[in-house]
Amino acid sequence: MANWTNRNFGKNRFLTLLFSLLATVASVFGQPSPSTTNLAPDQFIGKIDIGGRKLNFARYGAGQPAVIVEAGMGEPATESHTWDKVVVAVSKTHEICVYDRAGLGKSDSVTNLSRTSQDLAVDLHALLVAAKIPAPYILVGHSIGGYNIRVYASKYPSDVAGVVLVDSSIPDQWSKWLDILPPESARDPEAVKKMRSFLIAQMADPKNNPERLDLRTSGAQVRAAGDFGDKPLVVLTHSRTWSMDPNIPKDLSDKLERLWQEWQNQLCRLSTRSSHKIAVKAGHYIQPEEPQLVIDAILQVSKEAQP
Repeated sequence: MANWTNRNFGKNRFLTLLFSLLATVASVFGQPSPSTTNLAPDQFIGKIDIGGRKLNFARYGAGQPAVIVEAGMGEPATESHTWDKVVVAVSKTHEICVYDRAGLGKSDSVTNLSRTSQDLAVDLHALLVAAKIPAPYILVGHSIGGYNIRVYASKYPSDVAGVVLVDSSIPDQWSKWLDILPPESARDPEAVKKMRSFLIAQMADPKNNPERLDLRTSGAQVRAAGDFGDKPLVVLTHSRTWSMDPNIPKDLSDKLERLWQEWQNQLCRLSTRSSHKIAVKAGHYIQPEEPQLVIDAILQVSKEAQP
């Protein structure tokens, strides 16, 4: 099982890119939540009721606009520690909030057979209202979190001051990846076989990912969400030297990387005020590997969002 606290970001590269699906974090579930009585007055860690169930939530610092982190698939952001360096820096000038989506960390589960990005956006909105975090926000979405904040921004446009997309997913990437894999053959390298099987499984059944997210329906919701208009946007992308899986043949790995970089460039079209920055060395988890890149992007969006 993955241990978020001691995660080795150099391993399982392909799986970390595909939204942290090894993130079964039972190893950290048993750790007690920090006592809110020992926190500074402008901080809080605990459960917030969003209408019959509770989400684990943490807020740090002070200053507007508040920064809201939407983590990658399966990541309990309040206890994963992947955002710690970003939180410490940003909280000096802004309130910054992280939370665990339903069924992750200490957040209550839901009984739905599957969920969509729209469901997650509604949950986030209910959480921010219940926690009394004043809008508008800077939304920071990592990986599949980029899906959710694009839907959120469409449903609650007045809540959004600006956006940072951190190696964000794009709709239909699973099928697009499959399209560039070579025709199935008995001679396929084991890494290619695993990749093909993994992608097919993700598209086939929401139960194959840790949040039971319906990727097809969520992708359609993201496509329908439209753009951010003139709200400031920074797109952050993993290093061009990074590889999804070093065991995949180099020619295929290069194709996958070119496609990913192309998708990231296209994300810049979501705003008339966008910029694109590519990590020097970081892989999919830019926030712990090159945290300053994320910190600078948040502060840039905040500055550009000022009236």
